[in-house]
Amino acid sequence: MINWLNYTRFLWLAATLLLALSFPVKADLIFASPPREGGGGGNTKADDIYDPLATYLSKVIGEKVVYENPGNWLNYQNKMRDDKYDIVFDGPHFIAWRIAHVQHEAIARMPGPLGFVLLARADDTEFNKIEDLIAQSFCGVPPPNLGTMAILDKFRNPVRQPVIKAIRGGIPQVFEAFMKGQCRTVALPTFFEKKLNDEQRKQIKVVFRSVPFPNQGFSVSKRIGERERTLLRQALTGTPDESVANLVKRFGKAGDHLVPTTNKEFDGFNNLLEGVIYGW
Repeated sequence: MINWLNYTRFLWLAATLLLALSFPVKADLIFASPPREGGGGGNTKADDIYDPLATYLSKVIGEKVVYENPGNWLNYQNKMRDDKYDIVFDGPHFIAWRIAHVQHEAIARMPGPLGFVLLARADDTEFNKIEDLIAQSFCGVPPPNLGTMAILDKFRNPVRQPVIKAIRGGIPQVFEAFMKGQCRTVALPTFFEKKLNDEQRKQIKVVFRSVPFPNQGFSVSKRIGERERTLLRQALTGTPDESVANLVKRFGKAGDHLVPTTNKEFDGFNNLLEGVIYGW
C-alpha cells in the first residue's frame, strides 16, 4: 500500500532537485596575471597585489571575482588558451592574442607606450645594427617576455634567429649579466635607460629600438556583460581605489593612472606569439 506522505515528500524533493539543476549557481569570475611575483600557494607578492584588487572588482560589478595565481608560465599559457580567465592584467601581446582567439575586450591599460632596445658595448665594432645579431646570442628575460619577443620578431626565419641567454630574476639582473660580460648584447625596456649612470652610458650603445607597443593592461572575457565591462572600465580608470593604486605603483611611477583603451590599439601584436619558435 502506498505511503502517501512519503510519496509526497519524494515528489517535492525531486521537484526541488530539478529546479536547482535548471538554475545552476553562477561560477566565480577568475582574475589572473602572469607569474611574475612568485608561484602559487599564498603569501606571495602577487597575492598581496591582486587579492585586494579582486575584492574591489567584486564590489564594482556585484559578482564575486577571485584572483588565481597561475604558479608558472605553462599553466598560465594553457589556461589562457582554454579561455579559463575572465579578467586578466598583462602585456599587449597577450591581450592581442586573447582578442584574436578567445573574444576578449581590452578595457584599460597603463599610460604611455612600451619600447625596447638592444644594447651592445660601445667598443664592440661587430654589433651596430639588428642584422648583426643573426645566429648570435643576447641576454634577456626568458620568453614570452615582450622585450625578448620584440627582438626575436625581427628574425622570423628560424635559421637566422639569435640564441637567447635567458637570465632569471628580472631586468636589473639581465643588465648586470651583460655588464659582467656574460653576453655581448642585451634586450632591455627603454625605461631602464633612465636608471643608468653616466659611467654606464659611456660603455654602451643602442643597436636597435623597437616600435612602440601599447602598455600592459586589462582585458575581459565574453562572459562579462556590457554593463559590467563599463563599470570595470570606469572603476579602473577613475579615481583609483587603493588596490588599483598599488597595482599602478608596481608597474609604473607615482602619479600614474590607468587609461581607457580599445581592441584597436592592440591590432597585430598577437603575431609576436604566433608562428615563431618561442611563441604559442
